[in-house]
Amino acid sequence: MPNALNVMLKSQLDRKLGPIDNVVVIDYQGLNSEKMALFRAELRKAKLQMEVVKNSIAVHALKERGLKPLIEHDAKLPKKQRVLKGASGLIFGGDGTVDVAKFTQKWLAEHKNTIKLKGGQMGKDVLDVAQVEASASLPGRRELLSTLAGDFLAVPQKLAAAFQAGYAQVAYAFNALAEKLEKAQPKA
Repeated sequence: MPNALNVMLKSQLDRKLGPIDNVVVIDYQGLNSEKMALFRAELRKAKLQMEVVKNSIAVHALKERGLKPLIEHDAKLPKKQRVLKGASGLIFGGDGTVDVAKFTQKWLAEHKNTIKLKGGQMGKDVLDVAQVEASASLPGRRELLSTLAGDFLAVPQKLAAAFQAGYAQVAYAFNALAEKLEKAQPKA
């Protein structure tokens, strides 16, 4: 029978992390208290959150929610290779896994050996460490939306330029015809 504290923690995790399906899991043991405070401050600046979880409670709370693919994948792995083992921090927020991966890569570039990537989940896809690192090079949601908006705006601009060029060619042809007719007329 689970104790009351674990039931309460499970319920809290279910409410807070239940709908989340984009997450990066890290091992934060390389962070001392000073670095942890700095890490959390940088997370807040990036509009990200980190939840430190007890793995067994997280598995029970989230096995039927947004992180179900990660938990099911993890259960199939040998214990030494599991993502949710040891000290685990779940980082989420921003516009998804790409933003979190970019943040962790930037942090690791500036603060070596403080955190370790363990894996993650993007939608229904489970990511290993290499895939999380690779997703840091992908454009984020904002970049994709701005590219899409630029592409939509480019179509009418190109169409207007084509019409303008067409009108210019017609005007040039009329001018050439007028000059030819002027030259062909006898002078009085």
